[in-house]
Amino acid sequence: MSRLPFIATLLALCLVAAGSAGAATMPMASNDQPIHVVADSLEVDNKAQVANFIGKVKAVQGDVKITCDKLSVFYDQEGQKKTKDEASEGMLDGGGKVRKVVAYGHVKVVQKDRIAVGRQATYWAGGRKMLLEGKATVWRGKNQISGEKITVFLDQDRAVVHGKPGKRVSVTITPKSLEAKEKKK
Repeated sequence: MSRLPFIATLLALCLVAAGSAGAATMPMASNDQPIHVVADSLEVDNKAQVANFIGKVKAVQGDVKITCDKLSVFYDQEGQKKTKDEASEGMLDGGGKVRKVVAYGHVKVVQKDRIAVGRQATYWAGGRKMLLEGKATVWRGKNQISGEKITVFLDQDRAVVHGKPGKRVSVTITPKSLEAKEKKK
């Protein structure tokens, strides 16, 4: 499987959403860095083309860290069709390409002063679209964006924040001059 771009993609959520709040852009995590994932268990089903990391999941790539309760990686197997006698290549054999990644439960993405949280995060590789939902909140320093859902269109450098009935979206922007004053203290 090619290096999982989901850490860089989840991090892009912070980039676009924080950028929408007037914050400076941030660098993406480099896809050429190794990815280390730990969990209580891992279930790989090459027939269904899904790998499930379950229980206290922590994924790290460079300075980007993702934690959640469960992380599902959906992939497509690459290459020619195999005969019955040939072992099919799967995610761990380098034979899969990530199609979609879903982080479930207590999702948190951290890079330096950037934090994104929600109940679920979904990334679609083909459409380069990310959805953070369930009390979705993104912070960059003191800047904050909150809503029930935050959709990020990565190729369009665009984000849409949705509230829910009775709960509106919220944005807090701290002027750079105030941040500079507080740093001097």
